[in-house]
Amino acid sequence: MAPSEESAQNQYLEYSEPSLVPDRDNLFVQCHRPRKFVWPYHHHASIEVNFLDGCEMDYAFTGTPVTVRPGRMTVFWGAAPHRVIDVRGSGQVVNVYVSFSQVLRWGLPTSFVDGLVGGDIMGADRDSPTDGVMFQRWADEYKEGRAAWRKLIIGEVEMRFRRLALEGWTVLMKGHGEARAVVGSSGAAMQHIEEMLRYIADNYASAITVTDVAQHVGLSANYAMTLFRRVIGMPIMEHVTRIRLSHAQMLLTNSDRKILTIAMDSGFGSLSSFYETFTSRTQKTPAAYRRESRQ
Repeated sequence: MAPSEESAQNQYLEYSEPSLVPDRDNLFVQCHRPRKFVWPYHHHASIEVNFLDGCEMDYAFTGTPVTVRPGRMTVFWGAAPHRVIDVRGSGQVVNVYVSFSQVLRWGLPTSFVDGLVGGDIMGADRDSPTDGVMFQRWADEYKEGRAAWRKLIIGEVEMRFRRLALEGWTVLMKGHGEARAVVGSSGAAMQHIEEMLRYIADNYASAITVTDVAQHVGLSANYAMTLFRRVIGMPIMEHVTRIRLSHAQMLLTNSDRKILTIAMDSGFGSLSSFYETFTSRTQKTPAAYRRESRQ
């Protein structure tokens, strides 16, 4: 039996959608027919992009309704608890999930990034005649599971973000600290998170530690670890490891570098550490992963 509206309100932080996790390419794309749920709010650590075709959808962000129109991309950080409360029409939605650290690596305008971090729900100012075709193509190509195509998709998603930032956007709902409220953190704390993510993105190939990350933003190691886990949903070094693995997998798939070189270039420090981490996370050796990805 579906939970009641009241129980959904009371459990908004207890539900987490396990599929909303970007893959090794820092990307996840899905296409489906949206449904109205009476369901607890969910949240995730990714930047979410929605594109509706043939239907209109109402979200609720911690109780505030927001209408998402067809034909215009909508962008927000999934840290704010949200859920679908109404769908009108029988069309479909393409959802693109990009890791927060990936978006930060793109060097987008500060005003754009600040809107995302602050919990703004951001929509394109105008309809784009090419977006419908492009989003559908991303969904179709992503399903094929080929690394080269996914690398192309993430590049095209980056360019679409850059175009949105240049053309301007409409704030469908001002954050007023919604994303910060999830973790009970101040604006200064959220700025620390962004700085930590940027530092990791720029330095993951080096032998960085939690202390290095904390000192970069002027925090104690204990507070930095607590804050990062509360917002991003994982320990600092787990995030560093995921970034390193993502880079290594990209090099294994798209280059002929020796595995030792890839291990060093990805920040693992030793071949044995790389093999141990890579095999435990992917259930494949680096050589097997390279062979299978190229087949």
